[in-house]
Amino acid sequence: MFCGWLCPFGALQELINEIARKLKIPQYELPFAVHERLWAIKYIILLVLFGISLESMMMAEKAAEVEPFKTAITLKFDRQWWFVLYAVILLVINIFTRKVFCRYICPLGAALSVTSRVRLFDWLKRRKECGNPCQLCAKECEIQAIHPDGHINHNECHYCLDCQMTYHNENKCPPLILKNKRKTRGKKAPDEQLIPVVQVVEP
Repeated sequence: MFCGWLCPFGALQELINEIARKLKIPQYELPFAVHERLWAIKYIILLVLFGISLESMMMAEKAAEVEPFKTAITLKFDRQWWFVLYAVILLVINIFTRKVFCRYICPLGAALSVTSRVRLFDWLKRRKECGNPCQLCAKECEIQAIHPDGHINHNECHYCLDCQMTYHNENKCPPLILKNKRKTRGKKAPDEQLIPVVQVVEP
């Protein structure tokens, strides 16, 4: 929830990418097999930071600069050029591919995803047709958190709720559209109106 709704750097990336899309700048998405393997990078970074913190908190604080939040948000790019360059490179990449840092690098996102395994409710609804044959939500998912087979990877999901809007949209969700069409076809035609017959009696 933090990644999708509260993170200022995530919001900055989202804004930049939305502007890029409005300007018709080409967008690129990695094949899902490659994308799925790149998820591991942020968990490796998290483990490395944790290991460094056990040795020295001062070193861990320096290593935590892999997170550009301080440069871009707290200090507003007012620091040494190499920090600024790193943050700018991430934002430039984001012009062509949405939320690269959030998906593959962010150690905070990796730490928060661990807690997503423990949840009381399953808020994200799915249909049996999701994934087979329908791939609409998977294609629309901005961070590719929906697998080709239709299930949602809650470790990667930012809870943007776009898939839930599609799920309830009778004019967009293919399984729901098909279901409504079947209901319409199944309705019986209304009974024809009975025309009263007037009997004419000759005098």
